[in-house]
Amino acid sequence: MKTTMGCGGWAIGDVERGMEGRGRSCRASSAIWLLPFVLCPLVFLSGCDKAAVEKAQQEAREAKTAVQQLKHNLALAEKEITKTKEELVAVQQSRDQLQAQIDKANRERDEALEFVQKAHETLARASSQVSATAALQKQVADLTALAAEQRKQIEELLKGAAAEPVVAPPTLPTPAEPNEG
Repeated sequence: MKTTMGCGGWAIGDVERGMEGRGRSCRASSAIWLLPFVLCPLVFLSGCDKAAVEKAQQEAREAKTAVQQLKHNLALAEKEITKTKEELVAVQQSRDQLQAQIDKANRERDEALEFVQKAHETLARASSQVSATAALQKQVADLTALAAEQRKQIEELLKGAAAEPVVAPPTLPTPAEPNEG
C-alpha cells in the first residue's frame, strides 16, 4: 500500500517495508497527517456523542433511582410479609385457643345434657314414688278409718255385752265313743 504523499519523496504508509531508512521528520510528518484523521472524527463524534453520553448518563441515573426505589419497595414488601406472617401466627393461635374453648364448651354441654337426662329420670322415679306414696297414704287413711270404725263397733259390742247377763252357751252332751265300753 503506497501513498503519493510524503516527505521528500518518500512513500508514507508502506506497511510491508516499515519505516526503516527514513528520517525522523517523515515519521513526525506522517503522525501529523494521521492525527487530523483520528482527531476529527473523535471531536465530531464527541460533540455528537455528548448528547448521547448525557442521555445515557441520565438514563443511568434514572435506572439507579428506579433500582433504589425497587429496593425500597422490596424492603417495604418484606416488612409487610413479615408483619402478615406474624399476624397469621397470632390468628392461628387465637383459632387454636377458640377451638379448645369450643371443645371444652361442647364437653361441658354434653355433661350438662347427661346430668339433665339423669335428673329427668330421677324426677320421673320420684314422681312415680310420690304417686305410690299418695296411694299408700290413701290406703293407710282408709285402713285407719276402718280400724277406727271397728274399734267403735268393738266398744259398742263391749258396752252391749256388759249390759246383758252373761249366759253360758248351752253345752251339748258329748257322744260316747263307740269303741268304749
